[in-house]
Amino acid sequence: MGLQLGTSRPSHAIEEDACLMEARRTEAVLPHLAGRGPVGSTLLAGAVLRKQGARTERLHGGKVEETLVLGAACSEVLSGPRLAKVLRPAVDLQTRTLEALVAGQASEPLSIHTSAGLPAPLGAFVDTLSVHLPWSDAEEDWFLNLQLEGATAVWAGVEALMRLQQISNEDGAVTQRTYVAVGERSYHGPKTNALGQPAEPRWPGAPRTQGQVAYPLPTGGNSDSEHEDFLSRFDAFLDEHAENIGVILFEPQWGSSFAGRPWPKRTLQEAVQRSRAKGILVLCDEIMCGLGRHGQGTLFLSKAWGLEPDAVTFGKSIAAGPFPMSGVVVRKGAAALGAAGSKVVQCHTYAGSSALALLTAREVLEEVPKWFEHAARMGEVVAEILSPCSDGKFFQVQGLGLMWGGLFVDPDAAQRQKALALLRDACKQEGVWPYFVPAGGFMMTPPMDIEESEFRDGLQRLVRCLSSVRAQLAAA
Repeated sequence: MGLQLGTSRPSHAIEEDACLMEARRTEAVLPHLAGRGPVGSTLLAGAVLRKQGARTERLHGGKVEETLVLGAACSEVLSGPRLAKVLRPAVDLQTRTLEALVAGQASEPLSIHTSAGLPAPLGAFVDTLSVHLPWSDAEEDWFLNLQLEGATAVWAGVEALMRLQQISNEDGAVTQRTYVAVGERSYHGPKTNALGQPAEPRWPGAPRTQGQVAYPLPTGGNSDSEHEDFLSRFDAFLDEHAENIGVILFEPQWGSSFAGRPWPKRTLQEAVQRSRAKGILVLCDEIMCGLGRHGQGTLFLSKAWGLEPDAVTFGKSIAAGPFPMSGVVVRKGAAALGAAGSKVVQCHTYAGSSALALLTAREVLEEVPKWFEHAARMGEVVAEILSPCSDGKFFQVQGLGLMWGGLFVDPDAAQRQKALALLRDACKQEGVWPYFVPAGGFMMTPPMDIEESEFRDGLQRLVRCLSSVRAQLAAA
């Protein structure tokens, strides 16, 4: 029987549930956990017992609760039979390997350190990914670096492009292009040790990471005046800094920093072209918006919008979620870097080592294009249901496909945080759970195959939550 929100299973069945027993043990150790929230906080979302699509059963405060999870930071790509399908090859490999190990026989490795060898499924994954490269004229000189999560994938991309900048100097002189340009409000990983602005010290009292320079951002509108205003500010930035910048990062559709807001398409196209015209290499960070979640009919938004970047990152649920994997694809330069004996040193023990992740990622790349059209349709559903909440004074809704978000827009930061706290409480009561973002709002990134009826239900719950927040703030 599937999960039914608002219903409960017999208490004796719950108490005898082995998963529930494990969840209670997890709840008991929360005072020792430094995780998503203050150290030792017992107010985290709770240990998850079961999921069926967006419907999630979890233990929270000693009680079993059921909710519709609409946002988990792009950590899920498929559900139900589709998830089972993409996981099957990895499960089959595990089964064969376990049987061989028990029998004391040689077995296919589940993971292999790349100094000792390469996982056999790597080739099939690379071949499948190559079909989706975001360039109109993909050359044979492109190359790939694999990582485990988004921040290191971005670092690897920046390092590779900076090395290309170095060897491009015909006279062999050390390049002065040593800076990375990032948005003045951006997130490419933890603010203490990754790229993005505003940056934070790596530890209290430490000097801030050097090497980043912040470029201005568009307001988000599509009018001619907003387009021209941004380009004027961006040109001034390039005039001042371009000769020192080797790489510039663009997130075609922002993640948590702007809660799913997409760049105005023509504005981003122009910014990319002007950057490249100044000799700056462009990296599009699609850790969040990739895998077709943007609803524009391609794996990478860079391809749909014809951005032609020099590199693009991917990650999140590329290996379905159970297996961590990320990476960066660089448009060209494999031969030049190889001839120079240059390598990407952003590497570690398990980067590109998991046969399970590679098997699963290949299956995801085969399956997820079947849901591109669905993502676009679900984007229309979000616009239909949430747009009436977007008045630009209390709340603003933005997004594409199956990556949307909303931000409270009160100019007072304290009021925005108050609204966010009220929203969390309302969502708990309504049984809906988006991904709450520090900027003061939420994001929605459900599985690509979410059922429309289930999604509509969750969106209507969010509308009621927003109405409750508005009423409470007005009465305060």
